[in-house]
Amino acid sequence: MKGKNKRVLFIGVSSYDLTKDDPHLEKKFEGLAKQFDVVSIARGRPFHRRQWSSEFYLIKHRSIFLPLACILGCYLCFFRKIDVVVCQSPLTEGAIGVILKKIFRKELIVEVHGDWEEAPFLNRRRVGSRLLKRIVPVTARMSFRNADKIRTLTNYFAERIKEVAPRKDYFIFPTFTDIDYFLEEKNTSFKKYILIVAVLSPVKNTETLIDAFSGVHKQFPDFKLVVAGEGPSAGDLVSRVKDLGLENSVVFTGKLSIQQVREAMKDCYVFVLPSLSEGFGRVLIEAMALGKPIIASRVGGIPEIVKDGENGFLVEPKDTELLAEKLSLLLRDETLAKNMGNRGYEFCKARFSNKKYVENFVDLIYARK
Repeated sequence: MKGKNKRVLFIGVSSYDLTKDDPHLEKKFEGLAKQFDVVSIARGRPFHRRQWSSEFYLIKHRSIFLPLACILGCYLCFFRKIDVVVCQSPLTEGAIGVILKKIFRKELIVEVHGDWEEAPFLNRRRVGSRLLKRIVPVTARMSFRNADKIRTLTNYFAERIKEVAPRKDYFIFPTFTDIDYFLEEKNTSFKKYILIVAVLSPVKNTETLIDAFSGVHKQFPDFKLVVAGEGPSAGDLVSRVKDLGLENSVVFTGKLSIQQVREAMKDCYVFVLPSLSEGFGRVLIEAMALGKPIIASRVGGIPEIVKDGENGFLVEPKDTELLAEKLSLLLRDETLAKNMGNRGYEFCKARFSNKKYVENFVDLIYARK
């Protein structure tokens, strides 16, 4: 239950296109805006718009995000009387948050959505990466130590941060996904395809899934692998499929809308996410909400969602042989697959909902320091 109507400034590099309707983001921001005033600095377009009972300032180009977001943050803190600053990560956003806290004495909440140390360097080579690898942990420690509260998606990351900032108030709950949209779907089936939904980048490790699928394909020739997403690794993955002679058995869909993701998930046989690093794995609970068994990497916060042998299987990220073994086990035993999917559905239904997300955020914002 909230007290006075606080004004909360969210700073993050998520990208929004407010010229298009998005009923799922609408649910998120309308839900939060009923509890406190929402102001957001993010990426996207147009520059300024009031929408979903919230106010947005969107920066088109990532290269100028840091200085412009800092200037906007100062303006909003001074003229709009912001009470709380919420930073989506301890890096770029965290640095801005620390500046605003020092200048304007605002309450600072730092969020951690994933591995802030290694993950930024797994997706692509960066200019000056040696220097950045030294700067990143210093920036993160500064953000954590100056934060009044820290929000993580899983206990795994909370425990890591406590080594740096042990005497903070920690709040642990997942990022927003319109999970009700998935839970309400009842027309599901187990068709003969394996599904991954992910950005096609090195950190998602899709090549290991392709190699594992190659290993089981002769035994299960009726099954296909559907790869949904786009990203810098797409070309390499297509070439890998051709080299393995799997052009007729692997389907690349490109990026899917949330409606298309639900359509693809509701009929898949098993959902796989072999990431090298993962904060939470939102797509995992979406697939669970549709009653699908999961095979995922034993990294980050995934083991807090996927219980090995219960609602899915956990494998080491690069263990192609074990991934192929678990795929074979599920593909040959539909009863096992459905039982795991049912347990995942019950787990998801009990733990996650749009209402619970808003309630958790209210606790985060209004809890006394």
